[in-house]
Amino acid sequence: MVNNDNFDYYKQANEVLGKARKISRSQLKAFTIKLLKEQGGVCAVCKQPISLRTAGAKSDYCVDHCHVTGLVRGVLHRSCNAALGKMENAAGRWGAKSMDYNAVLGFIRSAMVYYQEPFHPVIYPDHKTDEQKADAAKQKARVAAARRRAIAKMKEQQ
Repeated sequence: MVNNDNFDYYKQANEVLGKARKISRSQLKAFTIKLLKEQGGVCAVCKQPISLRTAGAKSDYCVDHCHVTGLVRGVLHRSCNAALGKMENAAGRWGAKSMDYNAVLGFIRSAMVYYQEPFHPVIYPDHKTDEQKADAAKQKARVAAARRRAIAKMKEQQ
């Protein structure tokens, strides 16, 4: 586990980069199987099982890697990998206002702390409960039905 207080993404990456070797495309499948076994057969993010039955573009898994350094981070479900990419982009562009991994990770850490803060005892003005939403949908349906009946009645009178 990494100490989050003084974690530097690029420092850690550079320490590994000096010892790293690039594998060929033909070695990727064997490496994926080895890495997945090391991960206990589960996605490194959601911790749910990964199936290797389907390979290629239709597979349920992919090897996640850093797009800056090329270093492999783990085997993930395709959907988890996509979610990470979307989260990194959103956190970087809108939250951290920087695509630097240290800034993105700092923003995500701050967001996690923020989500754990206590709530204020106030409900947002536009918020509707499920019951209120259902009532509004029924009212909308009643108005639409009344409108249809009125139009039909007008057509009959013509």
